[in-house]
Amino acid sequence: ARRVPRVKTLRRALGFTQEEFAVRYQIPLGTLRDWEQGRTEPDQPTRAYLKVIAKDPERVHRLLTAR
Repeated sequence: ARRVPRVKTLRRALGFTQEEFAVRYQIPLGTLRDWEQGRTEPDQPTRAYLKVIAKDPERVHRLLTAR
């Protein structure tokens, strides 16, 4: 049983547009759109990354923007 959050559900729960979520978490916008529209699915490492974002979105953002 997968416990991976659906990308669109996660993004909306965080209150971001597709563009904002893509920029904030360094995901190509086209890739995000493909996931949300069901054309493709995140691979295993990406599913793990999405779980981390779901658990602590602010920390992930801080780590990505740290120098």
